[in-house]
Amino acid sequence: MLSILLIDDNPNDRLMIERELRKTLPDLEVKSAIDAPSLEQILVVGGFDMVITDYQVRWSDGLTILKQVQSQYPNCPVIMCTDSGSEQVAVEAMKAGLSDYVFKGRHFNRLASAVRESLEKQQLRENYAKTSAQLAISEERLRVAICASQMGTWDWNILTGEVVWSEGHELLFGLEKGSFLGTYEAFFAFIHPDDRDSIARAIAFSLDNKIEYQHEFRVIWPDGSLHWIAARGKFFDDGTGKSVRSIGVVWDITDRKLSEARIQENEENLRFALEAANTVAFSWDVVSAEIRRFSNAQTEIGLHPDSAVGTFEEKKNAVHRDDRDSFLADLDAALSGSGFYDSEHRQERPDGSVIWLHDKGRVVFDASGKPVRLFGVAIDITARKQLEYDRSQALARERSYLHRLQKLTSASVALHSMLSVADIVQLAADSARQILEVHQAAVNLSPSAHWDVGISKFSLSEKYAQWQDYCEEPDGTGIYQEVCRHQQAMRMTQSELEAHQAWRKFGKAADKHPPMRGWLAVPLTARDGRNMGLIQLSDKYEGEFGEDDESILMQLAQAVSASIENARLYEESQQANRMKDEFLATLSHELRSPLNAILGWAQLLRNRSFSPAATARALETIERNAKLQTQLIEDLLDISRIIRGKLTLNPCPVNLISMVEGAVNTVRLAADAKSIDVELAILDLGLDTAEFCPLKEVYGDRESPLNPRFLVSGDPGRLQQIIWNLLTNAIKFTPRGGRVEIRLQRFDSEVELTVTDTGIGIAANFLPYVFESFRQADATITRNYSGLGLGLAIVRQLVELHGGRVWAQSPGLDMGSTFTFRLPSIPVNSIAPEEASVLAGGGNLQGVKVLVVDDEVDSREFMMFVLSDSGAAVRAASCAAEAFEVASEFVPDVLVSDIGMPEEDGYSLLLRLRSLATQSGRKFRAIALTAYARDEDRDRALKASYDRHLTKPVQPDVLVEAVVSLRRAGANVIGNW
Repeated sequence: MLSILLIDDNPNDRLMIERELRKTLPDLEVKSAIDAPSLEQILVVGGFDMVITDYQVRWSDGLTILKQVQSQYPNCPVIMCTDSGSEQVAVEAMKAGLSDYVFKGRHFNRLASAVRESLEKQQLRENYAKTSAQLAISEERLRVAICASQMGTWDWNILTGEVVWSEGHELLFGLEKGSFLGTYEAFFAFIHPDDRDSIARAIAFSLDNKIEYQHEFRVIWPDGSLHWIAARGKFFDDGTGKSVRSIGVVWDITDRKLSEARIQENEENLRFALEAANTVAFSWDVVSAEIRRFSNAQTEIGLHPDSAVGTFEEKKNAVHRDDRDSFLADLDAALSGSGFYDSEHRQERPDGSVIWLHDKGRVVFDASGKPVRLFGVAIDITARKQLEYDRSQALARERSYLHRLQKLTSASVALHSMLSVADIVQLAADSARQILEVHQAAVNLSPSAHWDVGISKFSLSEKYAQWQDYCEEPDGTGIYQEVCRHQQAMRMTQSELEAHQAWRKFGKAADKHPPMRGWLAVPLTARDGRNMGLIQLSDKYEGEFGEDDESILMQLAQAVSASIENARLYEESQQANRMKDEFLATLSHELRSPLNAILGWAQLLRNRSFSPAATARALETIERNAKLQTQLIEDLLDISRIIRGKLTLNPCPVNLISMVEGAVNTVRLAADAKSIDVELAILDLGLDTAEFCPLKEVYGDRESPLNPRFLVSGDPGRLQQIIWNLLTNAIKFTPRGGRVEIRLQRFDSEVELTVTDTGIGIAANFLPYVFESFRQADATITRNYSGLGLGLAIVRQLVELHGGRVWAQSPGLDMGSTFTFRLPSIPVNSIAPEEASVLAGGGNLQGVKVLVVDDEVDSREFMMFVLSDSGAAVRAASCAAEAFEVASEFVPDVLVSDIGMPEEDGYSLLLRLRSLATQSGRKFRAIALTAYARDEDRDRALKASYDRHLTKPVQPDVLVEAVVSLRRAGANVIGNW
């Protein structure tokens, strides 16, 4: 029952309060105090659980009554009711210890809840006080226990990082009382550096897994001494699973650790002595046949491992049956008179293993001379016996190895003397089988990983006579690929071989292969590290393949690889000589053929009169053959520059669309003459669609000379040469009525040109050499197609100089071919505007004065005609001296001079003219037009202050364009001689 003291002098209020309380508190006793005497009486008697008082009564006020009640009942909750109080009064009363404050009237409905809350708070306070008292007692007991056991405690606030150590904890770390800094880092500073990682991991593991923390570690005291500490603690969370606190204890275990170390050291010494001696002492009672051992060494003397006592019968039965007779004979000799026992024999262990024992002992005889006891020791000599066996085996292997090396040397000499690759491969197979003493040997040669054109040779013993005709053609897959790709030897037993995943893909002829028994394979490696194939062996005469076998085979493989490369070098040198002879013959033919037409028509035109049509046809023939001869010479010069690394480029932005279209138009007449259908398709893979466009339909701005989708950085002349070479080749090798398809494609960062024809195709064995210089699939005098075989070699070099790549594809002869090259594209916003501009004025040389100097009359007149026809004022000179006189009078804007002239060359002439111009304050531009076409000739001309270098023969438009470009570049100086 709840008993409440109600202090109120208003009967109506008392009635209202009691009625309100009984609504929710039916089991209620109310003691009313209506004046000071009744209050004093009730306070003396007591027996109430809480007090409800009015703030203002006739004899006092609420705060005074609160103090009066608290003076006698300090833990009794007090609630004040009033209808005239203020917020300030309520705050003051609450500070004085009032439990709650309730206004009368409409707020009375919370009186019952206020009563309950006040009682609950009071109960909590009482429980807390009781618990605190009990905790204080427990802490005192723990403190006493910790002090008695020389332990210390810690309390770590994980959230704040604060660490509290007890006095005992500080003592265990060599600190004075109160000197610990109280942080996790300060604790860690005492830990031995070698133990910090382990203790950090232990703490983290306990935190993560919410388990008790236990660890042993070393600490370094301030005086430098080392001590061992054991720690044990527990983590507490905040109710959400997050660890917020850790408490625990530490104690010193230094003495224990030192004792453990001493014990361990003694045990190690004892164990070392027993193992070093590897000996067991025993005694044999001859009369009772009892055998007793006196040590616990691992050496066994035939007794049960767990027993120190046994019988002679047990010992005898444990001796290896092959050694039992000699053992008994040695024992009988000792017992029969010598008294000295010495026996070496094998003994079987209970687990079936065998050891070697050396027994040594002495027999004790009785007074009558009868043997009564034998004392002895048993020494385990298994290791010694094994060493002796291994040494004998090693000597045998060494002799065998030396014998193999002799055979290997003989084989290497024979291999290096051969010049035929096929013969080398066969000898390698035979030598490998004989040297390694196997029944099966095979050598597989795959040049450049092309297994379809490789060479395979086999060597089989009489054991496999029925497979003597076996001739596998491996495809390089499966186990072959493992050896060749990794360039490492593989050695396997038969079970390992069958279990190997790659062996299941042995090759297309695996079902016809002779039965295998183990496998050893080593790669054939070229000097540059490239794989050339492999040597493989199977079915060794005796045993499995070992390291010695692998070593010998590796050495043989090196000799074979070197011999093959030497033979190929010899073949290549022979081939090079043949190619040189063929090339010289071809060159003579190709140079003489156009000369025949040129000289023939020239003589006819000089000696006879022809109709205008015939004359035009004759001139066209002369021009065509002259161009052909010029192209031959240019190809030779290009190859010369390529070989010497002197080929240079003059890069600028180039639109491949217009260049390809121009090349197509150039070859279209030749294609029409052979009724060859030429198709051009442009494909932009950067667009949403990836379909081919019809001929002449181009994505992007067709009118712009810099189409943004097909721009590359390159030398326009060289790029035109690449495209023209590929197209002319396609037309040349495509029969009448065929088709040539040109595809220009753009990818994200590359532009690709593909030329596909339906022509004669390329044989598989020639395809790898199609881009090599002086190579022709048909170099005989009966060949159907002319040429020096330089075009594709030049294409490859030029493409690579432009940072691209080129390749050829062909299904085979008479199945057409495809040539493709790719170049990196450039963004249009990286092009300077002036680079994209077109020369203004075209070939108009009106007002330009040109001085032409050449000692060759025909060349001089040709240049005069071309330049005059373009509007230039032209004067000519046949030598340097004449040119100097003309220049002083004529005052040219541009000088076009030959270099190689009699008496004074073009370099000296230009030097004198530049000096003259400097004296007069007038400048001019100079072009070197010469037959000296090497790169070093060009460099020398430019260094000699020539502005341009042109090579003979020169096309009219090229000459005019050169003068125009100099006119534009030097507009500010021309005319100011």
